[in-house]
Parts: sequence; structure tokens; C-alpha cells
Amino acid sequence: MIHTLNIYCSNNEEILMKLSELTTAIAGVSVQLTKAQDEILAKIAALELALTDVELPEEANDAINSLRGQVQSLDDIVPDVIPE
Repeated sequence: MIHTLNIYCSNNEEILMKLSELTTAIAGVSVQLTKAQDEILAKIAALELALTDVELPEEANDAINSLRGQVQSLDDIVPDVIPE
């Protein structure tokens, strides 16, 4: 027996997906999110390193802190699993 999962998009379009395909799709998105996270954190680290000996205006510090906040917001979408 083949199991299907109905997923409804915001435009009310129905997509049928086999459960085995869903696992693969989720894994693909997870890999992509991890890649994006690594790239963003690397850019922030490179920026901070480049600005180590530079006196930054307050607006630049605010921009870096805002960027960190955006990264944290993305990270908070899926709560971390706390081992029991």
C-alpha cells in the first residue's frame, strides 16, 4: 500500500507527495538551511575580523548586531532539541 500526504499551499493548490518523498524533501531543505547558516556565520566572522582594528561608527555596530539578530531569528524557527 502506498501512503500519500496531502499538502496544501497558500494558494489552495493541493500537492500529493509520497511519504518516502517527504523524508527526502525535508532532508534536502535541512541541508540547504545548514549551508545558508554556515555561509551567513562565515560572512559575519569575516566582517568582524576585517574590522578588528577599526573604530566603527555606532550605526555600523548596530547593523552588525541587527544581522546577528536576524541569524538568531532564523535559528529560533526550529527550537533546539534539549537532550534529556
